[in-house]
Amino acid sequence: MQTIKRFICLSITATLLSATVIAAETPVFFRGVRPLGMGGAFVALSDDQNAIFYNPAGLTQRQGSQFVAFEIPINISEDVLNFYNFYQDNKTDLENFDKLTNQKKIDLLNVINDRITTYRPRVRVGLPNTSYLTGNKNITWGAGIFAQAEIGFQFNRSLIIPSISVFGNIDAVAAIPLAHQFNSVPYLPGKASIGTTLKAISRNKIEELNKSVLEFQNFNPQLQSGDGYGMDLGAMYQPTTRWNLGLQITDVGGTTIKYDKVTASKAGQLDKAAYTGMINSQWNTGVAYIPSKIAYWPGKAINTHDRIVFVGDIRDILNTDERLFDDTGWKKVHMGAEMRFGPISVRGGFNSGYPTFGGGLRVPYLGLRADYAYWADETGRFAGQLPEWNHQITLALSWGDAKGRAYGNDVKSEEDVVVKKATKPVPVKNISPAPAVDLIAPTTGQILVPPTSVTNPVTSTTVTPVMPVVSPVTPVVPVAPAAVVPVQSPATATTPAVVPAITPAPPVAKPAAALPDKLSVPSAKKK
Repeated sequence: MQTIKRFICLSITATLLSATVIAAETPVFFRGVRPLGMGGAFVALSDDQNAIFYNPAGLTQRQGSQFVAFEIPINISEDVLNFYNFYQDNKTDLENFDKLTNQKKIDLLNVINDRITTYRPRVRVGLPNTSYLTGNKNITWGAGIFAQAEIGFQFNRSLIIPSISVFGNIDAVAAIPLAHQFNSVPYLPGKASIGTTLKAISRNKIEELNKSVLEFQNFNPQLQSGDGYGMDLGAMYQPTTRWNLGLQITDVGGTTIKYDKVTASKAGQLDKAAYTGMINSQWNTGVAYIPSKIAYWPGKAINTHDRIVFVGDIRDILNTDERLFDDTGWKKVHMGAEMRFGPISVRGGFNSGYPTFGGGLRVPYLGLRADYAYWADETGRFAGQLPEWNHQITLALSWGDAKGRAYGNDVKSEEDVVVKKATKPVPVKNISPAPAVDLIAPTTGQILVPPTSVTNPVTSTTVTPVMPVVSPVTPVVPVAPAAVVPVQSPATATTPAVVPAITPAPPVAKPAAALPDKLSVPSAKKK
């Protein structure tokens, strides 16, 4: 019986140790401030430089090139501010810990164990990142150099002196994204795109565990450097101009990073052997939708003018990041939205169940851009367990930011296009005056109304009506008032078809004498 118990204990211990040995490396992933403001969802949108890490297939949506001269993200967790406030409030006691009474030492240690051990301060600073993306071509491509330093602290409980663990990475990545779009898909409507990102990785790793607070007076962390090469794949399907479906596979087949050996540089440090780390592959999927209207009541809706886009992601759908236990669903879910008002963007969403929001402002002509995001990451096993709230500000000098997927002020809604076509005036061509004609038929003696050219304002075509007969001319009987037409000379023979009524003229004995010399009237027969 004792043998069986011992075997079970050893088996459990070996399992846990093996899990520690094969623990995956942290992915080399540069999280953009724009996706963070939308709850971290970006797989199905991916229309700017963030597509290099979220889904390279989305680059085929671009309407023009983009050049980022530099981009500097600065990310600080709220625990950094909490720890700073705690240090300021207890600075004197911490610096003179040895001189405190035993009771004050116990009280201070209790405060550290109760409050500080719950803090996980983390700071991320991006070095000036540079990238270039082409527009939508047969092969859409780009290139970028990205660098980021991340360092975090964790305070550990202790009965006597608290200890601190320090960990972090300094990553540099050279990336080349490539993408191609298929204008038709067999048996399906819409378009599809595929893409890949080739990347070379250089990482310097910091890992100092359970260091006493007294050791930080001469703290000199050891850096262990490693290199590796990896590849991401992406696909995107657009059934209509308003829907996107995206799929991303990061670090296809796993990305290995080979670390060099580190020799201790001072007393108290240990040598670190060379080893190979592995970044596990992840499968991420997403959807994006641009609505034309948003219904808020049955039969009632708001016209969005295509200024808003909704996005949603489910990350690590095959659960490769944590192999021993399954995550809750909310920890993998990311959703959000972005609304554009010209150079201003407003963002919001949910990241693993926690609310996020952000915004951005760009000055197109100068190329200046400033963005902000506030969100929380789940650092515990389940969603809602240990949130880590963060602030990130990104400053950039770039051109072509608005030439991604066309929405917002970059595209007109369908309703605007219809109204514009309906109210657009149709130009009317100039009408040449009709040539002069004889007003009296030489054979019948009838007064003729000269033809008037009428232009149809819709079709811009000229219609000439048939010349009507008004009434015959007799020398002694006056013509009815509505049919009397004044005689005009050839120079003014462009009388309109509608003739205003005039007062009837008195009988004329010889009407032919009142006509111009050019006109002739047949003489009446004498009895």
